[in-house]
Amino acid sequence: MGILTAVITMNLKTKHLVFCVVLLVFLGMGCGGEKKSGQKPETQKTPPEAFADIEKETLNIMQQADLIPIIEENMKKEEKAASGANQQENKAKTQISDLTYEDTLLGELLKTEGLEMENKEIPQDTAVIWDNIANTITNLHTKWNELQPQVMKESVPPEKIDAFERQLDTLTVFSNEQNYFNTMVAANVLTGNLAELMTPFADQKALPVHEFGYHLRNTVLCAAADDYEKAEESLAYITRRAPVLEKSLSKEKFRALEFSLEDLQRVLQKQNLELTILNAAVVMENVAGVEKE
Repeated sequence: MGILTAVITMNLKTKHLVFCVVLLVFLGMGCGGEKKSGQKPETQKTPPEAFADIEKETLNIMQQADLIPIIEENMKKEEKAASGANQQENKAKTQISDLTYEDTLLGELLKTEGLEMENKEIPQDTAVIWDNIANTITNLHTKWNELQPQVMKESVPPEKIDAFERQLDTLTVFSNEQNYFNTMVAANVLTGNLAELMTPFADQKALPVHEFGYHLRNTVLCAAADDYEKAEESLAYITRRAPVLEKSLSKEKFRALEFSLEDLQRVLQKQNLELTILNAAVVMENVAGVEKE
């Protein structure tokens, strides 16, 4: 009986020793292979600054080109005034602050995206605008040359890189031809191509903001071209994808986004451009709330 007790005691001590060794090994590894408390967690890749630079300059091109019809109209009014026409009825707008949704296509949208006009006065000649756009496009080619190696390093599909480069060439051609509307459209498509290159870098919560921005501007541009079918296709894309923003917005703000999308759909069906511009700006404001939060 004493021998049996000794054997049992020895077995218990052995098991206890084995348990302690296993426990120490387990704690040393970190639970289930998790990082030890002293290790730094993996950080998200910081997007190259060139992404933000290219997007801002591309939006600036749209903003500049949007002024061309206003400048041309002002020049006509000045000619009428010089010929003795009634100045009260033909007063030219000279300040950017004078412009409303009735004057520009994308002005309201771009304001909600935080883009402010650098110049307070509207240029008197379209040549000033086209020179500014030409200089900006030169900068875009330079910025893309800096960004391209970093994009290729992240194994972005070659077809997406090719699409961006082709669209940059298209934008350059329309600018050289001084076709203001096609320049705006080409610049907007370029922002869509840019968003597709951002995937390995961008915060996944913020990425839809860039995609939706392209589609909202496209909705307005298609409506301006009287292509409401294409405008509704872009809106349909946003509506399908909107649920991805639900976790990034408060319940109230997400509901506001849903309501604004319904309102935009309603005015598109009326085929009213001014209402489309206003309601698209409201949607953009709600979408931009993701980055603010």
